[in-house]
Amino acid sequence: MKLAKLALISAVSLTSVAAVGTSAFAEEKANMKSKTDVTFIEDTSTTDPNNPENPNEKVTPENPDDHEKGTKGPLSINYVSNLHFGEQVISGNDQTYFAKLDKVKQGSKTVEVPNFVSVTDNRGTNAGWKLKVKQNAQFKSGNSELTNAALSLSNPVVNSVTDAQYAPTTFKNKVTLAPGGDAVEITTAAKNKGMGDWTTAFGKGTEQGKQSVSLFVPGTTAKEKGAKYSAELTWTLEDTPN
Repeated sequence: MKLAKLALISAVSLTSVAAVGTSAFAEEKANMKSKTDVTFIEDTSTTDPNNPENPNEKVTPENPDDHEKGTKGPLSINYVSNLHFGEQVISGNDQTYFAKLDKVKQGSKTVEVPNFVSVTDNRGTNAGWKLKVKQNAQFKSGNSELTNAALSLSNPVVNSVTDAQYAPTTFKNKVTLAPGGDAVEITTAAKNKGMGDWTTAFGKGTEQGKQSVSLFVPGTTAKEKGAKYSAELTWTLEDTPN
């Protein structure tokens, strides 16, 4: 009985010594604070447009001299397709003509894409924006006018590398421009939408793109043989969606 009691006391004593030893050699610590910071400045550069079908790829106009340069600044229009309807046979019947696909340079190769407009919002305010277009006047060639001709845009598709939850909205199905009339809304980004680079294409893919920009010309409208009729569109990017 006395032996058992001594053994228990010895075990407890050894455990206590071990604990004291660990405490005596504990690692010492030192703390120091550092700082980190970032300063943002406004983007005043121009931005190359994205491919409307593959927003990971940047593109440039096939013929840069035929296009106005992209606007500078944090809220910018980077590119707008010119709409070419080509040569058409004169007809005394109502006709609808479709614009050719746009051609852009992607690296060293030329690719066909639906006609499109490219915009960028790098303001950092997430305030939203609105893209509009206006047809300044009717198609004309000198003093000859395509009376009652109507230009329409259809099948709008927005695209970006930005997550789809931040996508702006577009018009439904089709809009027809009134020569000399009010501007028509094309794409609208509400607050906390539309940040970064966005394209609005007319048609999803090249096949639909071939049928998405149309020009209606009445058969009763006079057409001058060999004349090239043209019209000018003005695109406006407003800094508020309201």
